[in-house]
Amino acid sequence: MSSEAIYFIFLTLLTLLKELLMSAALVAICTVAPPTIIAAAGFTTGGVAAGSAAAGFQAYMGNVVPGSTFAVLQTLGTVPLTTAGIGAAIGAAGLAVGHAAAVAPAVVGSLTGVAIKAVAVALACP
Repeated sequence: MSSEAIYFIFLTLLTLLKELLMSAALVAICTVAPPTIIAAAGFTTGGVAAGSAAAGFQAYMGNVVPGSTFAVLQTLGTVPLTTAGIGAAIGAAGLAVGHAAAVAPAVVGSLTGVAIKAVAVALACP
């Protein structure tokens, strides 16, 4: 196999690695960030944490309107982080599969192109 074909295979594998790392980053962000941010804002399993940003906002706005953003965050905060993390992990796994499915045709196309070029180079240079 020529050095040119090896180079193209290397670039294709590097592209695949980059896409896999991007998928892993998306999974990590979608799994860890939402429950952590909600808890850090003060929406906890025991309700709104005293002295938190959520408590300050609740004191400012008064009564919480059902269906409002604050009410939704309060509901999400009552879900334990492990449960929220499991749900987020399931969603993130779906996201990763979708991302991989979107990228796969390009990677397969690149590998096919590399294989065809490698064969052509091998035939041209005995």
